[in-house]
Amino acid sequence: MTDQSAHPSLTARMAAYAAALRERGAIRTTPVERAFATVPRHLFLPGGYYTSGRFVPVPAEPGDELLGRIYCDTALMTHVPKSSDAAGRYSSTSQPRVIAAMLEALQLAPGMKVLEIGAGTGYNASLIAAITGVEVVTIDVSEVIVTEAAQAAERAGEKNVTALTADGYLGHPARGPYGRIVVTCGVTGISPHWLDQLTDDGLIVVPVAHGGFHPTLAVHRDGQRLTGRGVMSSDFMSAAGPLYAWPDGQTPALTEPLPAQDLLTRTNTGPVLDGDAYYDLWFHLGAQTGRTTRAYIDGIDPAQGMACLHDPGRGTAWIQRTGHLHHVGDTAIADDLTALVQQWTDLGQPPIADYRTVFERTEADEPVYHPVQWHLRDNT
Repeated sequence: MTDQSAHPSLTARMAAYAAALRERGAIRTTPVERAFATVPRHLFLPGGYYTSGRFVPVPAEPGDELLGRIYCDTALMTHVPKSSDAAGRYSSTSQPRVIAAMLEALQLAPGMKVLEIGAGTGYNASLIAAITGVEVVTIDVSEVIVTEAAQAAERAGEKNVTALTADGYLGHPARGPYGRIVVTCGVTGISPHWLDQLTDDGLIVVPVAHGGFHPTLAVHRDGQRLTGRGVMSSDFMSAAGPLYAWPDGQTPALTEPLPAQDLLTRTNTGPVLDGDAYYDLWFHLGAQTGRTTRAYIDGIDPAQGMACLHDPGRGTAWIQRTGHLHHVGDTAIADDLTALVQQWTDLGQPPIADYRTVFERTEADEPVYHPVQWHLRDNT
């Protein structure tokens, strides 16, 4: 790892960055805090990052203002699709509190071998290597992304990161088996190849499409079954190919805003929800019906909430952070959403971490395991 002793201000900044994540609850253990305090995030930005449609260069020795923007709880986009970008895809270093919470969910230990699906900037793999002290294999379909991740890990002095160009669906059996597999892109299910490369007591931490967003799940074998539990709200860029094949009965997120004509509103349908509580409700909706998805409404701020029930040809109903419900089309859909919001409230507003599922394998040529049979854990 790069020696920060010659840069006392940077050392202090990184320590404060890690401490702030711990104070927020994203970091819970000393090894994860130590990794965030010693792995230099600014070295994992390949020349700079994008914000508000512009590119911000990151020199070899950034100034204090720039370091302040890098060492904060913000995701930084490093690639956007354009003709001059050889990667041809979006790529980023994720929001630090999401990275930290995923690392905690992995329950890493020294000597534990890890496979990462989606190399990103190499920052996540380097954090993992700092905790485990052994080789971390990170794979990506983009040679550009892989090359940059390898170079960044080398700049940071992390010798235990191996970045390889490979198909995420297939994993990388040659260096397995792995005690942990972590996925840094949104998928709709678990590849059977990952299970073949996972130790019997291994764990997969993965963002799985659910109701139009990508909450993180922790997945493991339970005898002959594959089971999962909710970890936290999150959202990731989607994978491609069989890793993003939608199961029957599930509604993909709607990418184009729906017209607001004939929009009706019901006030105070649900509680006012701040922070992650809105995503807890959203997760509940997705666990109850495959009609749950994400959709925009023309003229209404998406930050107020995009969770909705959508029935093509009949109508759509949205619930927002304010507790207000908007709907178009058949009022029965608004009634259904109202009942589901009330159900979640009556249950005590359970968080994502209270939900459990089992997975079933599809019959496709390139199968995946999809989550089914969502239920709340027994807290009695």
